[in-house]
Amino acid sequence: MENMMSKLEELLEQQAQLTTAIEEAKKQQKTEDLKTVRQLCKAHGFTANMLKGFLAEGRKRRSKSEIEPE
Repeated sequence: MENMMSKLEELLEQQAQLTTAIEEAKKQQKTEDLKTVRQLCKAHGFTANMLKGFLAEGRKRRSKSEIEPE
């Protein structure tokens, strides 16, 4: 039974390491993709307004009246 637990623990550790590696790879790919998008926008003269309909909606800004006073 002890052998099975150690195998389970070993697999769980591998899973945690893979999860960490996957997250790091996603961050790296996102950075590389953003760099490519910026280069293409600069090369072709695209502006944010030109791409507005194709981009995901960003953070919504709140007006001063919506911000609660402390």
